[in-house]
Amino acid sequence: MSKDWIIEVLGDLRGFATMNDLPVTAEQLEEAIVVAIAEVSQQPGARMRTEGHGAEAGRCAGGPR
Repeated sequence: MSKDWIIEVLGDLRGFATMNDLPVTAEQLEEAIVVAIAEVSQQPGARMRTEGHGAEAGRCAGGPR
């Protein structure tokens, strides 16, 4: 089972924080995304989708997808 879904969730949260004037939260979520990418990519048999992870900032409920 792929674990890259966690990166998408963190990206959605970061987008929400950005759109709702929570810059410190957005910054912390960006750091969490970097850590999650590193951890997921080190897992045995990791098959992470790499497209789209850099563009997650704008994604959240009601935002463009």
